[in-house]
Amino acid sequence: MSSSTKLKPITINLNIGDQLTSISCGHVVVELIKFIAYQRLQIPYTYQWLKQVVTKKKMCEDEEKKDSFQSERHFRIASTALENLDFILKSLLAEIGGPSTPEEVCIALGATPVTCKEVYRLILPSACHKPQCHSSHIANDQKIQRNVFRTLVTSETLSQIFFSSLPPTNMYVFIKKKNIINQDEVLNPDNFVLTSGCRIPRNSRIVVMDFRSQNTDNISCCNDFQVFGDVISDNLENLQIQDKLSDDEEFNEIESTDSMKWYQSSYVMKGFKDCILNGSSVTNSWME
Repeated sequence: MSSSTKLKPITINLNIGDQLTSISCGHVVVELIKFIAYQRLQIPYTYQWLKQVVTKKKMCEDEEKKDSFQSERHFRIASTALENLDFILKSLLAEIGGPSTPEEVCIALGATPVTCKEVYRLILPSACHKPQCHSSHIANDQKIQRNVFRTLVTSETLSQIFFSSLPPTNMYVFIKKKNIINQDEVLNPDNFVLTSGCRIPRNSRIVVMDFRSQNTDNISCCNDFQVFGDVISDNLENLQIQDKLSDDEEFNEIESTDSMKWYQSSYVMKGFKDCILNGSSVTNSWME
């Protein structure tokens, strides 16, 4: 592919914003990242299996059983990747459930962010139901996740991307914060570090997953938008208009500006391949 070819971003409208609490929003983002990591072969097993086999192996570390060099080496690689991924996911949950929800979560796959091969941009709703809200529009986590992943697995354009192979590489995670009245602050600057960001390569594949909903009235029941003061209009309709303006944004950059700040996770997950011994995955021996 020519380096001058610019790939058009693929946008998938999930339209689930009016069903979300801040907690369920964090959960679906976390599950999406696990899904992307597995589907793009950055981890050779599902997250649940990776967690299970690494936990089981750690429990058996004190036993006298001697493992092969390949098995021990693969365990170090797999456990490090899992620890880094878990740290990223835990930090994300805290930020999304915090006082100011990020505008966006961005996952970049590549040797470096500047040379990334694929980028997944998760556009989060401007506001979510509060956890204590009893609105009939709120859906439970299981229903939301079923709907989201049904949309993803039935997307022909996304399946074409997933059909192409992507060798294990690094996974970088960014969050975007609005630079308005302390909305740009992160809970822990050690977990997410302010970055000037970078331009996304022209030949990088970009997938935009838009969580926002058109049914803004459904989330006005438990949110007080006065907190945005005079900088943003204090009614939800105008807040949504600002969201719609961003639909025409160029998605080929993740760069901090005067109005938006990007933060990069201080941890990076390094993708890895499975280790095959005697015709089967070495993880099978960890479960014995």
